[in-house]
Amino acid sequence: MARMTMSIGLGTLGLLAGLGAPRLAAQSLALPASDPVGIARSGAGVAYGASLEAAALNPALLATLREAGGFYLAAGAEQQVAQTTLQLTQHVLYGSDRNRFVPALGAFWRTGPALVLGLKLDEPYMRHARMPLEYTGRFQGQALDLRTHRVELQAGWSANPNWAFGASLGVTRIQYSWDNMVRSTVSVPGQNIQGLMESDLHQEGSKTAPSYSLGFRWALNSRWTLGGAYVGSISSTLPLTASNGSAPRYFAYSGYGAAPVGVSASGQPLAVRPGSGGITLPGKVTLGLRQRVNQLFTWELDLRYVLGASTELPGYPSALANGVAVSGAGEGGGFRNGTGMNLMGELTLNKNWVLRLGAELDPALRHDVSVDPLVGGAKSAGFSAGFGYRVFGGELAFGYQYRQVQDVDSPNLNGTWTNAGYALAPVSVTRVEGMGHLWSAGFKRTF
Repeated sequence: MARMTMSIGLGTLGLLAGLGAPRLAAQSLALPASDPVGIARSGAGVAYGASLEAAALNPALLATLREAGGFYLAAGAEQQVAQTTLQLTQHVLYGSDRNRFVPALGAFWRTGPALVLGLKLDEPYMRHARMPLEYTGRFQGQALDLRTHRVELQAGWSANPNWAFGASLGVTRIQYSWDNMVRSTVSVPGQNIQGLMESDLHQEGSKTAPSYSLGFRWALNSRWTLGGAYVGSISSTLPLTASNGSAPRYFAYSGYGAAPVGVSASGQPLAVRPGSGGITLPGKVTLGLRQRVNQLFTWELDLRYVLGASTELPGYPSALANGVAVSGAGEGGGFRNGTGMNLMGELTLNKNWVLRLGAELDPALRHDVSVDPLVGGAKSAGFSAGFGYRVFGGELAFGYQYRQVQDVDSPNLNGTWTNAGYALAPVSVTRVEGMGHLWSAGFKRTF
């Protein structure tokens, strides 16, 4: 029976991976985890007791730890590559600004038989890309850099051997920058010559916002466990500053071709004003079921409801050109709630080696017409693997995840800006694609 159950668990992992296979290609706004164990499990673990790394997902799990104290330290990297293909010409473009450093830290100490305190540092949300200058959607967005560093104190309390509750409270540092292009009219003094100046409007800001989570764990029996966690949304108003980004470019008055002689010498940088600074990153509710099949194999399935409808990003920067305010072309928005899932399996090979596998499906948080290569928002998936090796009185761990988002054909990313202003090209579709990698290595020690 145990062998059959383990086969079912591994087969379910394979099925989940297969469900995400067709037409997938970039990554989600949220990271599944920042530490190697959480990454290898693809973010599953809200019911996984006796795991300090899982306590980063559900603070109630601190109460299941048996030791007096412990910690883990980890570091890794995250890579995102955005890709667009203009279907009319099959012109393919790739984003740059691909790599980010991802640290993680966790610690716990037991204060009594029922109460365990903890500390975690992770990065819950990350998104970054810069598209080339020839990207036709640059008037809606040229570059995005969003990072979050979260530090929270945690507490887990065991009401009895079967029930545990937990909470965490701390702060999250939000760092944000954005670029988009606009065009304005340029006239050569004393001559009947006009052209268009394309300017990069840049805005950036950072702020520390409160963050928190709540959780519970219920051990149905020695083999089955139910756990749940609520992670609140992270919301603040960023004090944005604005400036001109890259050097301006000049075009003919029609919007196409090179500008006439003298236009570039007459152009002046625009005075840029930031947009509204309101930002909200979505919370989520997770419910997980874990089965300890035997001494060797454990699996868990988590269901997540992402509160995406509350998502908000800062408004576009603007500038005054020839007495007229110019700004980004708009679009974006269209955020919504959605349900996703995480699945993992952990196999103890011998007294020193542990193998971990995982997969996740994230919901689409934006309608297809709103998806773009910067913010993303389409349905996404991740497939992961990792291992742990017991050495030096602790465990060395490594985790890797290949991250994907379903390809989307958008009618709203091929824009033109002529002397009449901005307009979408008729009957033009842009395919949004990409791919990503997330990995981390670390060491855990308990006392």
